Amino acid sequence: MFRFIKHLKNIYQHQSMQLNSSIIFVRHQQTKCNKPLAAIETHECVQLTANEIINSPLTQSHLNNGGSLSILRPDIDTQSIEQIARMDNMTEMIDEKMSISFQEIPGPAILKLWEKYWKYVPIFGTQLFCSLLMNKITEGRLLWNRNITPLKYFFDEYGPIVRINAPMMADVVMIHRPEHIAQVFQQDGSQSVRSAIDILQHYRSSHRKSKLFGPFTMQGQEWIEMKLILKESFSQHFSKSFNNFDSTCNGLIQRVRKIRNRQDEMPLTFNDDLLRWGMECFYSLIFNKKIGFLDTVGLNAASEQSKLIDALLIAHRYLNRCETGFQVWRFVETYNSKKLFNALDTIDNIIAKYIRQVQRKLEFKLTNEMGNSSPVLESLLINQQMNLDDISILLMDLIILGVQAVSNTQACLLYFLAKNPRVQRKLYDEVSNVLSRDKSTLSEENIQQMPYLNACLQESLRLRPAFPYISRLLSKKITLHGYVIPKGTYLIMANGISSRREENFEDPEKFLPERWLNEKFDDNLVKQEKYWSCLPFGHGTRSCLGKIIAETQIKLLTAKIVREFKIEYDYADIESRFLLVNVPKKPLRFRFVDRN
Repeated sequence: MFRFIKHLKNIYQHQSMQLNSSIIFVRHQQTKCNKPLAAIETHECVQLTANEIINSPLTQSHLNNGGSLSILRPDIDTQSIEQIARMDNMTEMIDEKMSISFQEIPGPAILKLWEKYWKYVPIFGTQLFCSLLMNKITEGRLLWNRNITPLKYFFDEYGPIVRINAPMMADVVMIHRPEHIAQVFQQDGSQSVRSAIDILQHYRSSHRKSKLFGPFTMQGQEWIEMKLILKESFSQHFSKSFNNFDSTCNGLIQRVRKIRNRQDEMPLTFNDDLLRWGMECFYSLIFNKKIGFLDTVGLNAASEQSKLIDALLIAHRYLNRCETGFQVWRFVETYNSKKLFNALDTIDNIIAKYIRQVQRKLEFKLTNEMGNSSPVLESLLINQQMNLDDISILLMDLIILGVQAVSNTQACLLYFLAKNPRVQRKLYDEVSNVLSRDKSTLSEENIQQMPYLNACLQESLRLRPAFPYISRLLSKKITLHGYVIPKGTYLIMANGISSRREENFEDPEKFLPERWLNEKFDDNLVKQEKYWSCLPFGHGTRSCLGKIIAETQIKLLTAKIVREFKIEYDYADIESRFLLVNVPKKPLRFRFVDRN
């Protein structure tokens, strides 16, 4: 039977090649599909009808959903085209029969057993149950206080592709190989669906009664439109905000000199100071004003800035507790969800206050006053016709995850520079060549003239990405590693694991920025495993919209700190833990020693 199917497939391919040699197609739209056939195992690059020509080696890479086709050879009749369309459906069925069943993907059998008997497990106390279950799966080898993740254990135990079907969960497939990650992005297309942050959706739909769930939970065309709005607004006013970023970085330098002790060591709360720096940069971009997060005399506990920082820290802590494990808050309000919602309400009220201020200025036409305009926010209010609630939700998402990601990425980069004096000296030489001692202000051109600074950031992101996992809800059926994975499956791409594998990077645990120098990625990304092994900002339509802004802020502050101080660290190694964002597990007790 198998030989017959294979023979039938060969006959179809032979006839298709003959037909393709006699047909010329014209593409009316210039958009490329960019899907090399070697990486595509499904035949769904374009939704074609029987009256449109089927996909083929000649036409596959040039078709797209918005394109149309014209047949320039009228001697091919409709009946022949319909016959070939039927054969194309047949070869797709043959591909599925030759593939391995989805149920055959390896994974922990104990989870399937627990799913069967889940109805006997009480809904309360599930966090404890989850911990006991994970301990049973890993046979006690997984210690949560170490830098070992459950996903790494699964790959070591079951191979490069793992399927999990746990209680109260849909099917989850986990991968880490760069070639598999590339195939997912190639096959899943531009309408990929990112798994939402459930607790934020619940907060907005049930608690705030809002119709907009925010950029991190938007999907499909709604997300694409929102991303275009934000990208246009940020790109138009980014250059104007650069000087504000530079001034904010100078403010942190002054605060470092103020809060270090006699041994030039930072206090245990220095990570909070980096968070304040991130918040000040964010407000300078959105509201075009200083809020005072980096006041050298410190923040009053009753001040608005202090309340916002405290609410952000609380929200981040309880967001992780609500989102991970079994989500009891779906059925009843829990202690964690209540604490989270109170913190989110505080953030929302403070943000809304500043938005209303800008709105009033627009109504009374006061935006032309020197220093009072807020270009980014004004463009969102006027040009894009977004209301106050929509903008407030948007900014809250950017603060909760975006600012946290930037500040923790900055912390990791400073840590790696402190632990690698050779790299730090080389970076200092580069910064000194671009920025003389009598000059205190950096420009965008100066940053672009520092390739080693960029390499240091890329290497830090490889070792400690802010988001080590990329999640997707498959928008259509794909074939991966020989398995047919159905539409609606949750897919976790463990990029934080692939970026630290020996087969992808030589000496993967070493901090070697040189590996990124002179590295260029062309359009044929599917063949470049190094690119797919390290995706700290994601890829495609769901990639991070603030990538350039975040990288610029981090590079700017790093260059200024290295220019002013020698960074040292004399304590135990700092690992990371994943709280929806990678965060350091220990205080950042750096020593910032003045350079002579």
